[in-house]
Amino acid sequence: MQLPPIVDAHRQLGGPDAPADALATLLAENGVERSVLVQPEPSEDASRAALDAAESDDFVAAAVVWADVASRDIDKTLGRISRARKLRGVCLPARLEEDNHWLTRPDVLRGLRAAAKRGLSLDVIVEPRQLPSVRDLAQEIPDLRIAVADLGSPFIGRGQREPWGVAMLRLAPMPNVFVKMSGLVSLDAEPWSAARIKLFVEPTLRLFGCRRVMFGSDWPRHIERATYGEVVRATVEAAAPTTDGQLADLLAATASSFYRLP
Repeated sequence: MQLPPIVDAHRQLGGPDAPADALATLLAENGVERSVLVQPEPSEDASRAALDAAESDDFVAAAVVWADVASRDIDKTLGRISRARKLRGVCLPARLEEDNHWLTRPDVLRGLRAAAKRGLSLDVIVEPRQLPSVRDLAQEIPDLRIAVADLGSPFIGRGQREPWGVAMLRLAPMPNVFVKMSGLVSLDAEPWSAARIKLFVEPTLRLFGCRRVMFGSDWPRHIERATYGEVVRATVEAAAPTTDGQLADLLAATASSFYRLP
């Protein structure tokens, strides 16, 4: 099957076991023309390193990095990192927070309003228990574009669709919320199964539509379970059947629009 050109909307920095030049080869081999570099680690140093890496990597068209949105100095921080040419948004690993409603704390809302005013988007990594707070956030700041990574981290390996399914049903009417088909192989049991992944991708596509869902590899997190090509093929298989236009949206157009890629 001939796939359209791909935008990988969720890749991370590599390391000694997964160098950037190795990824460049994989992207070229799998028809990926551009990627979005995501830096979720709560570290200013890691965010600076990601922005520097994005600047020197031709395959990176956009970057989203962690910032301490609860800080009183968040506006200064956003002003500083916004000087990076490829910055498009902030990334928050909210799943690390015990408070299910951390995203709607007053200090966090203040920081995210500052991000929205600068035209920045939000990548958020949550667990199903936190999806209701994503809905509340979307209502509270309607001009903040939100991308929920990893389908909201459902328990794919257990085949457990609730309470994730109900939470996604309530989240879908929020027009500023998008979803990433990223991390799917990693969320599944071992050995992973495209058929099992499909049980979660299918309702996501039905609720959000192909223009609000995008592909992300989550490289290099998947490399111990599947090759890059297998991740692409598993995602396409889980999303099937699709028209050519729908597949083009899932693999490139949605990400290009969301991240305002040139």
